[in-house]
Amino acid sequence: MELFWQIFLSLSLLLAAFGIAWLLFSPLAFIYSAFFSRRKHSKMLDELRERIGLTVEKFGRDPLTNKKSPTFGEEISEAMYIQSNYVLGPGWFNQFIAGFHSLIGGQINSFDDILTLARQNCLQSLREQASDGGYDEVINVRLETSRISALTGGKSQNKFIEIFAYGTAVKYS
Repeated sequence: MELFWQIFLSLSLLLAAFGIAWLLFSPLAFIYSAFFSRRKHSKMLDELRERIGLTVEKFGRDPLTNKKSPTFGEEISEAMYIQSNYVLGPGWFNQFIAGFHSLIGGQINSFDDILTLARQNCLQSLREQASDGGYDEVINVRLETSRISALTGGKSQNKFIEIFAYGTAVKYS
């Protein structure tokens, strides 16, 4: 019987330590998110814009188009389906601000930078795949979005968003 109480006490202390750690971690993570997440996203977006500039400079134009047929009307010698995806999750502070805006109404700007980052990262991946494969253009480019939700307590919580981009890379003869 004494062994039971020792195990029970050990588990209770472990759960209490976990609870205290969570109690301390949550506010610190929230504050960190408030001060640094937007700055980090801006830095990532600036680096991505540099990559986009280099790729566009290499092609002489943006090789992506949403047209269903080739831009230049030339004969296609090779074509390949290419795709890219990017999964993102907003920081705690972004979710807090969005929740506040949903209560009072209005435009929710807290997700703009991360959604722009995700979209542009997907499109840049298509550009780089076309460049690496020696393709001249990517036609019929499409973007899709989906929510990845976790079910907790019977409620669906939107925590992550996936951006999926695809198109047909073509090489002209």
